[in-house]
Amino acid sequence: MKLQEFFRRIASFAHREQLTDDLREEIRLHLELRARKLHQQGLGADDAGYAARRQFGNSARYQDQASQEWGWTMWERIVQDFRLGARTLRRTPGFTVIAVSTLAIGLGINTAVYSVVNAVMLRSLPYPQPDRLVSMWEEHPANEDRFRSSGAALSSKGGPGALSRTSVSVANLQDYQRSSAFQNMASFDLAPMNLTGNGTPERIAGEAVSANFLSVLSVAPLRGRDFLPQDDSPQAEPVVMITHDFWQSRLGGDSQVLERAVTLDGKPRRIVGVLPRGFQSPMQFAWKDPIEFYVPAAYPKEQLLDRNDHDVNVVARLKAGVSVEAARADLKVIQSRLARQFPDTNKDMHPAISLLRDDLLANTGPAMWTLLAASGLLVLITCVNVANLFLVRAAGRRRESSVRLAVGASRLRLIRQSMAESLLVAAAGCAAGIALGRLFMGALVALAPADIPRIHSVAMDWGVFAVAAAIATLTGFAFGMAPAWQTSQASPVEALKTAARGTAAKAQVKWRAALTVTEVALSLMLLVGAGLLLRSFAAITGVDLGFQPGHVVAMNINLPDLRYKTGALRVQFFDELERRVRALPGVQSVAYANRMPMRGSWRSGFQLEDAPDRSLNPVLTADFQAVNSGYFETLGIALLRGRRLTPHDREGEPPVAVVNQAFSRAFLNGADPLGRVFLYSDNVRVQIVGVVTDIRRGGKAAGVLPEVYLAAAQTSLYPVRVADFAVRASGDPSLLVNAVRQQVLAIDKDQPVTNVRTMEEIIDASVAQRRFQTFLLLVFAAVAVALALIGIYGVLAYSVAQRTQELGIRIALGANPRSVIALVLRQAGVLIAAGIALGICGSLALTRYVQSLLFEVHTTDWRTYAGAIALLALAGAMASLVPAVRGARVDPMVALREE
Repeated sequence: MKLQEFFRRIASFAHREQLTDDLREEIRLHLELRARKLHQQGLGADDAGYAARRQFGNSARYQDQASQEWGWTMWERIVQDFRLGARTLRRTPGFTVIAVSTLAIGLGINTAVYSVVNAVMLRSLPYPQPDRLVSMWEEHPANEDRFRSSGAALSSKGGPGALSRTSVSVANLQDYQRSSAFQNMASFDLAPMNLTGNGTPERIAGEAVSANFLSVLSVAPLRGRDFLPQDDSPQAEPVVMITHDFWQSRLGGDSQVLERAVTLDGKPRRIVGVLPRGFQSPMQFAWKDPIEFYVPAAYPKEQLLDRNDHDVNVVARLKAGVSVEAARADLKVIQSRLARQFPDTNKDMHPAISLLRDDLLANTGPAMWTLLAASGLLVLITCVNVANLFLVRAAGRRRESSVRLAVGASRLRLIRQSMAESLLVAAAGCAAGIALGRLFMGALVALAPADIPRIHSVAMDWGVFAVAAAIATLTGFAFGMAPAWQTSQASPVEALKTAARGTAAKAQVKWRAALTVTEVALSLMLLVGAGLLLRSFAAITGVDLGFQPGHVVAMNINLPDLRYKTGALRVQFFDELERRVRALPGVQSVAYANRMPMRGSWRSGFQLEDAPDRSLNPVLTADFQAVNSGYFETLGIALLRGRRLTPHDREGEPPVAVVNQAFSRAFLNGADPLGRVFLYSDNVRVQIVGVVTDIRRGGKAAGVLPEVYLAAAQTSLYPVRVADFAVRASGDPSLLVNAVRQQVLAIDKDQPVTNVRTMEEIIDASVAQRRFQTFLLLVFAAVAVALALIGIYGVLAYSVAQRTQELGIRIALGANPRSVIALVLRQAGVLIAAGIALGICGSLALTRYVQSLLFEVHTTDWRTYAGAIALLALAGAMASLVPAVRGARVDPMVALREE
């Protein structure tokens, strides 16, 4: 269509009412003039008018032709179809409410889940050109941890095959920074500190970062300046950058903020910058507590030279045009050179990178995609259910469709009318689904574990609305196509005959049966998925941790270096605190350590003194802990042989350790370790004096590792800090928290107590993600089964209604009610069996993608499949019983009189 013609039609369309009136007036005048002329020629007035109309022809056809020239009649007819569809739906409020409500549930759940997946998985990272940002770590053979590592990692994944992941050595990082593939590299790590001088002492989360950290992320401070290279030195003036929230909530948005200082870990630091509102470090996505400040890392000279110390995370920005694979190849060249120069520390240490976004989501991605796929299956089930409703409605309107065909309506017009009604229901379902989705979304965020990255940024943005609208449109076409096609197949002659009803009914039953089989199959797939996760969750909750978490509360007491410069001073603080807390009513025992179970770990290497050939296996690796004498009693770890650590195991006494059973299995082939000596920390001889039971230190899903427990009072043995404190109470341990906090403040008025949790709460949080996934899939499966049962009931009820005459004849000829019930149940059994067979095939094909979410359960677990099949079959039989009994109660005389 030419542009001039296009604009002419737009103008005509805007004035079509006036043009129509003008045409009618012109036709009227033309007919009057022609009638007058004929009258003058001798015809009567009535005959002249009739002759004029006959000679002019069909005026309605001329008006229709003119309308087609003026505008787009197709769109006008579509508008008419939607108006008629809206009136028709209003006349059947029961059907409309059920269809819209069913669709709203499916779309609402899908919208809520998509909102979460969009925020967590799909939304770009909030940095310029985020596709050029990569995360870096180091990998090593799984059984050769010949180094120290205590950094907080972004992700626990990353090492393919038999490689394990660790944070990066600062000494190695200096070499990696020479790579030509990167624009820049920055290091960062968690550095929580005690905030004092601003009210009650608090422990707040922060990060120690290299001076170029913000420049790598391409972020500039909102106020003040970035860190300078000279700030990143142990001798530099202490400075800090604070977040926008810190500035507003803790400093009242002070306009003179750059002239102020804050005291962190007892050290005043001058504020040099305020970060933009909403800024988040990569570490924030993996850390539930808000990060409120950033300080220069200022690595000491010893750390810059120690390639055995792996403590920092690294983020890097690729140069424009450089791919991740090219950067990996360049790093491999650097690694080869380091392996030759420093074989003791770098021979088996390999740098690894991936896109920052992929690394942040490595632990969350499979679960999120599984939930989205499950919600998608639920939408399909919803569409099938609504399609069944439309098929029933189409069957009831078959006579109406036949009449419309008989008076000249085209089959295309009938299809279009049916699709218009489907789309109207879809639009209403979409609107209601978005409203429900907002409620479901709030519930999902409230139920979701706090450690899911970006979970608290979930919102219904325009992208979510667009996806919801697209899904609603597609589902409208999907569930409207079958009934629309059935409507168009009505015969204008045969459908008006009584005998033709059987054929129509059979066609309807076939369509509805096919949809019901599909519904049962999809429901079984969701049931199997939910069952697998439920069995996995039951398996993990039944795991014995090896210690007694009941009646124990743990807390974090981080002593600042400025006031507690040495390990001896820190142990002196905790000894005094232990003495005070033991005297409190209700306290049974007290423990302190570098970390309690499931609150962190520290792995290190050692050598057995009497190994046959130490040169063949010079370094062994175990999980080390520095603990006090009350540690084992407080956590309920049983002593098997020898003795526990005692208060007499202090500096100046022979170094001693307690090990677990796994230590003996891993390093001594099951031999008794009592009395054995290992070399540790500059070849200090440490004697094993006791053996305790194994524990799952990392939580229920973690394995049992060799454990070495050092005496916390022998501070020269270990490089970590004693920071965790735990109390076993005779009653509710949480009631002791305030009393313990008061004792801490009595010793040091500036020392906060943070991260207070009972051990049972810690254990519960460790399985929170699995519980969240299992709960959601169970809800999805329950909704799916309910919809499937409605579908089975609907098919059988409709079938019984269509076969009323047949059933009446059977009963009249002597069939007993049991045989009629069996007839209907056999029909239900065929539908359920076909759906189950199809669902088993689908489950076997799809559940392999959720293997990473399972714990000690295989995707082909026959118990899960058997349970899901039995549950669905039983529920289907119960849904079938009502129409079956109704069919058995058909009155033969009433049935025979219907025709």
